[in-house]
This record gives sequence, C-alpha cells and structure tokens, in this order.
Amino acid sequence: MFQVQSMRIATLAALGVLLVLWGGARAEQERQEDAAVTLEVKVLEVQVTPGQGERDAVIYRLEVISVLRSTAQVTPGDTLVVRADALSQEALDRGLVGPRVLAPGWLGVASLNPDPKASGPEAHRQFTMAANGDSFEDLPPGPPAVKWIQ
Repeated sequence: MFQVQSMRIATLAALGVLLVLWGGARAEQERQEDAAVTLEVKVLEVQVTPGQGERDAVIYRLEVISVLRSTAQVTPGDTLVVRADALSQEALDRGLVGPRVLAPGWLGVASLNPDPKASGPEAHRQFTMAANGDSFEDLPPGPPAVKWIQ
C-alpha cells in the first residue's frame, strides 16, 4: 500500500515539474513572438558602456541577413542600431547567467522592438531588445533561412 502511494506522489511530482518547465519555455516563446521584428543578423560593431551594478549598456550595429518576421519596414542588407544590455564581465565571472555581449561577426536570430527613445531621420532603424535576455539566439545548425538565399 505504501509503495503504491509513493508511486502516485512521485508521478504527480514529475508531472508538476514538467508542467513548470513547459510553462517557462512557452513564456519565453511568447515574448519572442511579441517582438516587432525577428531577423537573422550579423553583428558589425559593438560599443559597451559600463553600467552601474551587474549590467552594461550595449549598442550594436547589425546587418540584416534575412527577415523572418516583421511588422516594421526592414529588409535584408539594412543596417540597424540596437540598444541592449548585457551582464558585466564581473557578473559573468561570479557565475551569473544572462545576456552576454555579442562579438563582432556573431551570426544569429534577433527579436527586436522599435526603440521608443529613437529620434531623427534614422529612427526607423533603431531598435531595442524584445525578449529581455532571450532577444539574441545563436543560429540553429543548417543553412540560413530560405529568405536569405532568395
């Protein structure tokens, strides 16, 4: 009788853990789906300004390789300016996990929103991170998106 009860409790606990993990993955995906643009990009230039505490302010200049999804006027070959933040080197050294500074030449997928602080004639080319620390993802294995090679 005790073994049957223990098995039921273990099964319910395992299902609970799986539900929590699935919910976290779904929340991350929804944040990325809410982004105004999802692009395959290449980092051209990085400017890091040390911030207060664990985060640094980062300005990226990105080249758009392909447009995966967009509600903004962005086309392959465009150069965008992205205002972001990343963990400082000291925070990374202490073992904290979060967004890191991307190196020039990095290729990946960026989920971005228009920068609300942007002004001037190039305001339509200025963006911010859309999914907090999940705004930049490494490219999955395989060729770039079909849109890039068309």
